[in-house]
Amino acid sequence: MKKRNFVQNIKELVFSQRCPICKKISQENNYICNECYFLLKRKGKIKNIKNYYYLYYYNEEIKSLIADFKLKNRRNLGYEIALLIKDPIKSLIKEKRIDIVLPVPISKERERERGFNQIEDLLDRCGIEYKRIIREKNTKHMYELLDSKDRKKNIYNAFKNRNLDINGKNVLIVDDIVTTGNTIKEIVKEITKIASPESIYIFSLAVSKIFKP
Repeated sequence: MKKRNFVQNIKELVFSQRCPICKKISQENNYICNECYFLLKRKGKIKNIKNYYYLYYYNEEIKSLIADFKLKNRRNLGYEIALLIKDPIKSLIKEKRIDIVLPVPISKERERERGFNQIEDLLDRCGIEYKRIIREKNTKHMYELLDSKDRKKNIYNAFKNRNLDINGKNVLIVDDIVTTGNTIKEIVKEITKIASPESIYIFSLAVSKIFKP
């Protein structure tokens, strides 16, 4: 038993030092190795498709980075991801005169399973204040659903706005990945049921190359 625990501890130590991008063991005191971090920093210029703003296309590198952060118990990766998004998102907030920032919520079940909401975690690390809407449905992971109709059905009526005043306000919705945009559309539908914001923008770490707003 002791031997198995020792081996498991060694495996966890090696994994904790492995860069999620290049998979090499990082020699620095961080998760992302310096070479990969500076490459991400250089590539991470803010881009947009209409009112959707993002830093990266959702390729294998970004997929691995986000998966390690929110699905593989490497929450401290949030510190380095926050360093990548902090200046771009703050510049966008200033440029668009954003009044309210809304992180995409996760269900209570998902938060218990994961231990945190990854978007709120990043905004906290960036020092950005935000409001909340409620996620009432414990939806399936979108990557489990390949059919677009299934994705729409999965997220349909998943959110609830309880007394959040957005009339005449500039709103920024923040997510980690935008694939089809169905999640964002459901949030927009919900928050505009009884209110009329001045404008709505979206910021994400990455978008799918097939995304069309």
